[in-house]
Amino acid sequence: MKNTISSFPIFSSVATLLALALAVNGCSSDSANDPASGDDLAQARNYNGPGSKWDVNMETDGSFTITHRVDASSPVDMTVNGEYEALSSGFTHFVVDNASGTDAPSPGDEAWGLEIEGYAMMLKPVDATSNQIIPMINSGTCPNADFSANWVLVRKGSSSDASGNDRDFFGEFDFELATNRASLPDRFALDNNFTSQGAGTIDNPAGGSCADGLMLVSDAEMYLTGSGGAIVHTNLTNPAESSFIFALAQNPITDITNLDANYAGMLFDESSATGDRIQPVSVSCSAGTCSGSIVTDIVANTLSAEMVTMSLSGGVDDLANGLITGTISGSGGSGNLACMADVNVSGNGGKIVSCVGQSPSDNTQMFNIILMSQN
Repeated sequence: MKNTISSFPIFSSVATLLALALAVNGCSSDSANDPASGDDLAQARNYNGPGSKWDVNMETDGSFTITHRVDASSPVDMTVNGEYEALSSGFTHFVVDNASGTDAPSPGDEAWGLEIEGYAMMLKPVDATSNQIIPMINSGTCPNADFSANWVLVRKGSSSDASGNDRDFFGEFDFELATNRASLPDRFALDNNFTSQGAGTIDNPAGGSCADGLMLVSDAEMYLTGSGGAIVHTNLTNPAESSFIFALAQNPITDITNLDANYAGMLFDESSATGDRIQPVSVSCSAGTCSGSIVTDIVANTLSAEMVTMSLSGGVDDLANGLITGTISGSGGSGNLACMADVNVSGNGGKIVSCVGQSPSDNTQMFNIILMSQN
């Protein structure tokens, strides 16, 4: 079974979204006939995120439900039910049992993804014309206190040039509960100096109100959690320039060796051909050097000979707690890279590393890699 598992057309309407792969938390299942086995199914999980609006419910018996809405205020126009299984490769395999609604898939259709259990879900469209990641976070909860986070772009506006010194691609995110306002204390470019763009704001002068983790403001949607995560979909009225920012709770890395681990993840390279921009990867990090390969078969965990290397050589926590910079290298060249990390996700010892950078093949184009530890 190839990594681009056969058509799952429910994702065909999100051709402009950034896809991160639906994923698992690293627990494995050895039996295809027992998808509900393993500690990874101890609790039901619910995630939601932008790209129209997607909701995913994963039950403890190994069943899932995915629903789609045209936007956050519209009724559900498609529902998909089926079974999922956590694979030893670190990814999740989804099989459709039944579906209804607009562009609904057929029974037996399959998809795959990557989950940061109870925190975030990264969904990869399967349609060949879909070239963007759909990020999702734990749904149904709103913040109950102020929080600070780091963020990286996982979808950029069409006019953004990753090689320039005047465009922000990552930075800091603050949320103030009393006013229900979000702000960006500092923002950075991806040029050689990672030039600061100064403070920024999310256009919400009157504040907003959060319900079930979703806040609708002016020209943006904010998906918030009680654990310090966020996804913001900006420029709703100008789809060509809209962007997604994915935020993780701001916690110090402290030492580069705290990122040492084996990871499953997803790679996005904007410079690649349509249909090839999003790939599952297997990555190992040691003392700031991370080497990875494309996973050509997520079930058999077969790796390609094509390698990607990340060198996280920037100062740990220098720009802000939880941020580190470096370079990304592949067969096409190299580019600058900035990563945010949480080395103890929700206090359970898991590690998340989410990076944005310049495509090694074309530094004007954006590159993403999102990793979840497997040990």
